[in-house]
Amino acid sequence: MRFPRHVSRRTASALLAGLALSAMAGTAALAQQPQAGGNLTIAWRANQEPASLDGHIDPFQSTWLFNSFVADPLIILDGEGKYRPALATEWSANADGSVWIFKLRQGVKFQDGTPFNAAAVKYNIDRILAPATASKQLASELGKPSSVEAVDEFTLRISYPQPWVTLLDGVRRMPVWSPTAAEKFGLQEFQRNLVGTGPFTLAEWVKNERIVFRKWADYGGWNPASLHKGPAYLDQVTVRFIGEVAVLNEAVRAGTTLMGYSLTPDSRELYKDKPNFKFMSLGQSGTGLQKVMNIRRPPLSDLRVRQALLFARDIPAINKLLYDGTYIASDGPLDNVHRCFWPGSSTMYPTNLDKARALLDEAGWKVVQGQPFRQARGIDGVPDGTPLKIRWTTIHHREIGEALQQQFRRIGVDMSVEQVPGPIQLDRVNKRDFDLMFLRQRSPDPVILDQIWNSRWDQPGGWAWTGFKDAELDETVGKLRIIGDDNQRCEVAKKAQEIIMKNALMMPTLSEPVFIAHHPSLQNLQMGSEGNWFFLHSTWIRR
Repeated sequence: MRFPRHVSRRTASALLAGLALSAMAGTAALAQQPQAGGNLTIAWRANQEPASLDGHIDPFQSTWLFNSFVADPLIILDGEGKYRPALATEWSANADGSVWIFKLRQGVKFQDGTPFNAAAVKYNIDRILAPATASKQLASELGKPSSVEAVDEFTLRISYPQPWVTLLDGVRRMPVWSPTAAEKFGLQEFQRNLVGTGPFTLAEWVKNERIVFRKWADYGGWNPASLHKGPAYLDQVTVRFIGEVAVLNEAVRAGTTLMGYSLTPDSRELYKDKPNFKFMSLGQSGTGLQKVMNIRRPPLSDLRVRQALLFARDIPAINKLLYDGTYIASDGPLDNVHRCFWPGSSTMYPTNLDKARALLDEAGWKVVQGQPFRQARGIDGVPDGTPLKIRWTTIHHREIGEALQQQFRRIGVDMSVEQVPGPIQLDRVNKRDFDLMFLRQRSPDPVILDQIWNSRWDQPGGWAWTGFKDAELDETVGKLRIIGDDNQRCEVAKKAQEIIMKNALMMPTLSEPVFIAHHPSLQNLQMGSEGNWFFLHSTWIRR
């Protein structure tokens, strides 16, 4: 049987509800005769450059997207939100989802000429699960199989000691690398020498500047999103990282690039409803721009302090102030466009400054005459007179923290705001040196709740950062790995969100749309069912 195909057409439609483009030809038949050749430069926000280009190690969406240019996965999540065969031609599972069989495509070679087969896929899975790889996410998505076997040259069997129904969502992200190349270059150097089976090869990576991909002439077009067989139409794709927001937003209008990705909300005025440009605003189903709280140390070890912060927020006002209301509501551990969002998140912590102040008073943080911020009075482990200070750490969207900084001043909380690169973020997490830390996951599958909130992942490379350990929550999110029925999984996810919100373990803010602008000469840009995913194999430039 096919098990489980749990992303519906209705879900995909909801994810794309923000689409502002009416003339995209991505999933339709080719309207014009494509023209081969041409170099596409994409202006890209600099703070989204990966720390590593090896998606087995790096956990960021941009890494997996860049990997998909070079390496097709076993299956893809297409523009309609369906799992479709890629390097795997079909798959099946037993009744409880504990044993999976993948039939693999024959006649495929890696870009170095070595054969693609079941042994190669087994190598990739073993590499991800090896402790030396220190996989930041894919290891948790693949779980802990009891065995990974190449049954024959083109059949792979993965067995688990318990049901593992979310395997498809893991393997659709997993780049399949050439074992020969991975062994030749090793963990440190392979990220600059990626070898897969995809439509482009990695030609160059100049950190803080650009990544260059070149067409692979022998590509067979086995990604089902492809509108044609054979190699890509584009000769080259260059991702150019731009740190200056104004330059990024203006790049397409200025004619320096044909495509701008992950633009800021200000770009709407530059491109939307302008006949000479195409503009999209796409939703991203997942956690939104949340901050998780470190409850291991004061002051956030106290539930009342955490709850006070939630009561002190006015997120709709921040959305209007910063983004002209263009960002999407994200009121809980899953954002409001997620198919498994729990509506109770929207009403549990309404803006209530009096309630927030009362909770801080009760927790022993008192207002001192003539001082703008509170100080400790009679709190165990905190000397009297200690100021109530917390730290907001993010890798982007610093402005949200600064707006909340002003809102928290109203209840006497002194919050500092810092923006750090991704590697420093992860170093702080590993040292547990944070108060409120940015942690975003994007997926239509609610299993991301298990990744973030199951205390079993409170380990190096894991995503359970808060220090919260609760048997009920662990059991609840753990069920998302074993229940196959879509409706049941959403009900479990809603219960988990209720537990998380009652314990005030995270601070919801907003969900960021992906703003994309491009010149009309760029044809057949195919978008995925998630706003941060697209396919370039069939894209061409009209000249």
